[in-house]
Amino acid sequence: MIVTFASSKGGVGKSTTCACIAAALALEGARVLLIDLDQNRTLDRWARKAPIENLTVAAIDPQKFGEFFREAEGSGRYDHICIDLPGSREVTLFKALARSDLVVIPAQASEPDLREALVVISDIRDVRETTSRPIPYRLLLTKVYPLRTRVADFAYAELARLGVPLFRTALVERSAYREMFLNGQPPTITETGKGAGAEVLSLLAEIRAIVEEHGTEELRKAG
Repeated sequence: MIVTFASSKGGVGKSTTCACIAAALALEGARVLLIDLDQNRTLDRWARKAPIENLTVAAIDPQKFGEFFREAEGSGRYDHICIDLPGSREVTLFKALARSDLVVIPAQASEPDLREALVVISDIRDVRETTSRPIPYRLLLTKVYPLRTRVADFAYAELARLGVPLFRTALVERSAYREMFLNGQPPTITETGKGAGAEVLSLLAEIRAIVEEHGTEELRKAG
C-alpha cells in the first residue's frame, strides 16, 4: 500500500507519524520504502541513528519525486511505500496524492491546524476531480492531551460539523515520540504493547482496514 502523510503546516507530527507507521510495518517483516521529501530531512537523519531491517529511507529532491517513485514502485522491491511530504503546498503534493491508497492528515486540536488540514482536504478533492480516482483520506489528531480539554471538544465538534473523516485513534502527547529522534528507536520498540507503541499499532490497524475496504470497493465497482 502507498500511504502519504500530508500537512501544509509544520509542527503537527507529520514526520513523526510517518516514521512510526513505516517502522511498525518493517518490524512486522514487510519491505518498506519511506520517501522523505521534507526539506528538513528529519526522517533521513532519524533512520541513520538506529537502522531498522527491511526499512529503506530515501531523502529525495521533490523535483525528482515522479521519476524516483515510478522506478521504486515498478521495481517490486517494496511491499509498502510511505511518503513524508514537505510541510508546504507545492506540485509534489499533487503528484503524491494522485498515487496514494490513503492520505493521512495529522493536525493538532487547534483552529490554525484544522484550518490548514481543510486546505489539504480541498487539494485532495481537486486531485480526485482531475484524475477521476477516489483517494481516501483521514484526519489524525496528534499531540492530544491525556485529559479532554475545551479545545479538543471544539476540534471534535467542528470536524463532525464539517463531515471530515477522522481516525478513531489519536496520538497523545508522549515523550516516546520525541525521544525516537534522539535514539532512533520507534515507540513500537521502546513501548511495546503500551503507551505510544499501542497507539501506533492501533493507527496501523485502522490504516490497513481503510485501504482494504477501499480496494474491495474498487473491485466491486469494476466488476
